[in-house]
Amino acid sequence: MRRDPPSPPPGGDGQPAMPPTPLAPLIHGRARLLVMSHLMRSGATAFTELRARLGLTDGTLSVHLATLEQGGAVEIVKEFVGKKPRTVVRPTPAGREMFVRYVADLKQIVPGLSPGDD
Repeated sequence: MRRDPPSPPPGGDGQPAMPPTPLAPLIHGRARLLVMSHLMRSGATAFTELRARLGLTDGTLSVHLATLEQGGAVEIVKEFVGKKPRTVVRPTPAGREMFVRYVADLKQIVPGLSPGDD
């Protein structure tokens, strides 16, 4: 006989308990969340465009991109257009999965984020 797992106990306010794991720290930082949100919406983006659109400095963006790259969320490709160097950032398949999971976790924590939620 199959039993369904018990539902999580409600929090003190009658709401379901928070998910057992916090939001992914790799993505949760403000700058990294902005980067991943932009890449998920727009796809591969040149470093200079990303910097301008997000209003970040070169140093800040570089540090956060390095963190995302080390975590497997983005791929950074350095290429030349003519004789000018160009750095392009694109989300990896794993990064896309991480972002989708992050959004799903956020929807569990914050009611009303999904269309039709009240």
